[in-house]
Amino acid sequence: MTSGRNPADRDRGTPLGGRHPGRHPTPAPPRAATTGPIRQTDDAPATVDTLLADDFFFTAHDDVSGRPRLSPGATRLGLAGALLGELVLFGRITVAESEGIAVHDDRPPPDALAHAVLDQIVRDGGSTSLRDWLVFLSRTSYEWIGQRLERTGQALATSARRLLRRTTVYVPVDANAAVWPAVRITNALRRDLRLSTPDLALGGLVVATGLERAVFQDIAPTVTRSPHQLLTGLHQLLTNLPPPLRALLVETEAAIGDAVLTHRS
Repeated sequence: MTSGRNPADRDRGTPLGGRHPGRHPTPAPPRAATTGPIRQTDDAPATVDTLLADDFFFTAHDDVSGRPRLSPGATRLGLAGALLGELVLFGRITVAESEGIAVHDDRPPPDALAHAVLDQIVRDGGSTSLRDWLVFLSRTSYEWIGQRLERTGQALATSARRLLRRTTVYVPVDANAAVWPAVRITNALRRDLRLSTPDLALGGLVVATGLERAVFQDIAPTVTRSPHQLLTGLHQLLTNLPPPLRALLVETEAAIGDAVLTHRS
């Protein structure tokens, strides 16, 4: 699978991480997009209002130009982790560091892209590791989520030249809305407020991908708390995440670290 392929095309069973994960069809283009944030109580799966991957996409890209704040590999792996995180929040899958991904509920979630990813996991039957899923989804995570944002009117697809080739950049329609996820987390940390589970998962992705400086210094600086104090508070709160989300964040961070080492070697 290549990042330029249409989600309607089918993957031909490309080996991931040295193992063959089976033949995974690429998610079909979602027919109906949902809007609005994920809301979750402590004892119930999330419902849609905003989506974790959308929030992370905006946090990981400039709110005006749409250009990435991270390396392409870290961006894509972070977005892949966010897609899996949505399914955890929807109560559809569970994740364990030693056991990988298990389907908890195969009913369609209330978002078409999440449904397509869940279908792939269900068809796989648990034969693919969490790391391989992250790598697999990272190949097209940027395009899928960018297209979802475009369908919901939150971003515009524009063409930009980068390293002698043209690429698609998704520019936020509303810069204030694009920075809101990062501002929301920073305001809660600054005021010692409780973070919802989806926002805590977003904060965990910020840490796992190395976005801390961008969030706490560039996007949403505050004069009452230093970036170090905010990060310390976030690390303390992350211990309260449900184990499946903690396992997902640990594996996402490790995958990014391995990708950096591979690139340097």
